[in-house]
Amino acid sequence: MKRIRTILRALDPKAAATMSRRERTEAFRIRRSVVAWILALCVIVSCTSCSVHAVLVNAVLNGHAKTAQIGNSGTRSEKNGSIRESRKEIAAIREENPGIVGNERRKGLSGGNGGTAGRRRHQSASRAVGRADGRSESEILAKAQQTAQNSGYGMVQYHYCVVTNGEVGSVEDFSNAVFRILNSEHGWARAGAIFEPSTDGNCDFDIVLAQASTLPTFSSVCSEQYSCRVGNNVIINDDRWNSGTDVWMSGGGDLARYRTMMINHEVGHRLGHIDNEMTCAGAGQAAPLMQEQSIFLDGCAINEYPLDSELWIG
Repeated sequence: MKRIRTILRALDPKAAATMSRRERTEAFRIRRSVVAWILALCVIVSCTSCSVHAVLVNAVLNGHAKTAQIGNSGTRSEKNGSIRESRKEIAAIREENPGIVGNERRKGLSGGNGGTAGRRRHQSASRAVGRADGRSESEILAKAQQTAQNSGYGMVQYHYCVVTNGEVGSVEDFSNAVFRILNSEHGWARAGAIFEPSTDGNCDFDIVLAQASTLPTFSSVCSEQYSCRVGNNVIINDDRWNSGTDVWMSGGGDLARYRTMMINHEVGHRLGHIDNEMTCAGAGQAAPLMQEQSIFLDGCAINEYPLDSELWIG
């Protein structure tokens, strides 16, 4: 108590007149210490405020990410707001890692465009594309263009080349399937993207049907077990093209739907999406296209087309 009274007296300006010289020296020392403690407290409060602000920012970002996982639920305006936030975060990741690789097994930095020596390029002029409904290529493309124009996102046209690497046999059926899948009115056309095979060799990207053993030659992060995307190479694993995966098949899928998912998923990487940017929102709901459905479903239903919440292109 005596110490407290001494401190209070030292802080009282009126008491200075009655203090001895020794007491005034002691009072000055006490005041200096109090000022130092006040400054230290201000610094601590400032740092704490910054930390709280950072926590709140992270909470907001996490909230956007969770909202983006709603899938087909919620209003369109809510979903579009979440999509824009998620897209900004993904764009930031891609800016920091310009060589990022889309892979159904894992992601990493590109090792270059290797693995294309001796490959065969297949350019496609206008041709009929066989379908159960008998539509021609021009009819399929016209429907895709109409879907893209009505999407509200603006139409973006891509030209691609079909390429083979290794021993994969005839590529004609593969080329026809690629065109049908990419220009389905249920696919990326809903985000405004349409796709045409190049007729002059000028390609926005290559779709490579590759022998499984050649996948690692494109990049060290590409696996012989799955498909991969490296730069402008969208690489389709021939083994997966011919057999799918146990996870997909046991989830109620068939090979035709697996092929559709695989093409849309890997081309999705070329459009700016990354693996598992969204994952299963709940048991029984449609899995996001960019979830690695070849490997896990987490209770979701298989799905070969982008969800409404995935309808953007980079």
